[in-house]
Amino acid sequence: LIGGLSSERARWTVEVDALKVQESNITGDVLLASAFVSYAGAFDAPNRVKLWQQTWMQDLVNRDIATSEGVDPLKLLSTDAQVAQMVSEGIPADRISLENGAMVSNAKRWPLLIDPQLQAMNWLRVRFEDPKYQLQVIQMNNPKWMPILSNAISEGTVVFIENLTEEVDASIEPVLAREVYKKGYGRYLNLGGEAIEYDDKFQLFMQTRLFNPVYLPEIQAQVTMINFIATEGGLEDQLLAKVVAHEAPELELRKQELQRKFNQYKIQLINLEDELLERLANAPDDILSDVPLIEGLEATKATAEEVNKAVELGKATEAEINKSRELYRPAASEGAMLYFIVTALAVVDHMYQYSLGAFEYFFAKALDTAEIPEGEIT
Repeated sequence: LIGGLSSERARWTVEVDALKVQESNITGDVLLASAFVSYAGAFDAPNRVKLWQQTWMQDLVNRDIATSEGVDPLKLLSTDAQVAQMVSEGIPADRISLENGAMVSNAKRWPLLIDPQLQAMNWLRVRFEDPKYQLQVIQMNNPKWMPILSNAISEGTVVFIENLTEEVDASIEPVLAREVYKKGYGRYLNLGGEAIEYDDKFQLFMQTRLFNPVYLPEIQAQVTMINFIATEGGLEDQLLAKVVAHEAPELELRKQELQRKFNQYKIQLINLEDELLERLANAPDDILSDVPLIEGLEATKATAEEVNKAVELGKATEAEINKSRELYRPAASEGAMLYFIVTALAVVDHMYQYSLGAFEYFFAKALDTAEIPEGEIT
């Protein structure tokens, strides 16, 4: 038993000290995190930073509300394992996309996603692809949208309303406001003049392709608006993967496989730690008599050590791969810059609108047809 727990002593000692510090700062940390989810989602990256770092943090200092040193809303709202899970599901790995994913996961009001490039929609389709969620994608112009939504509410499934316009049907407001009430032993919600039994497993996501939608204040107050518009840095990383996959496919495959393993390792380590604590919490009074517990501790320790060794080995390999991939970054950087220049043409005239999917198609076509400059090594 002592041998099985010996490797945990140092980590638990550090975590206990960290938890004591967090306890004294929990009011400020929770206030910052909840405000970030409630109000920062609709803004782009520079305005989010300005809002929480320059305005909110200064206000907390002026009010003598303590926060943790180096506090970060993203770290408050998600763990390394949760971030790894989101990335493995297809969300871009840039900072603002991870913030968006954390806000979607923590929001208590139904998320309304500003998603012209469909990045959020593609991510959520993967997240809820398991048949148990029974994900249904509907549009408000579908005459059957209300019966579909009613069934989802009573059965506790997931609904994604896509292509939302600035005009939101007023009949959905009880759902947005979560006007759930108790009746007998059940919980109900009125939709379309009918009382529908409410299942707590029900989840609702809404998406609009509009770049700058304007919704009524009462709608904005009932939802959590989150801006999923692609950033230049995030798009650059996505295009870099496409360039490397085209020019050096083996290198990109190694990168993707390594990233997949890293994500699995992070999730596995957290699961092992949780499993270990759960076993100890549920151990009998005479812990030494629980042979399966002691054997399980040994197995958990061995697995954790193997995973840690694999992570360290993977970091060295990742550094070599990233160094090779950087040779192709100029092409990805120019591609990302070109996309945002093209999308800005919509300011000149509404007809100049291009989807990210269309741009990626022509970007891939350009890679296929580009001529190799003289003197370049193929």
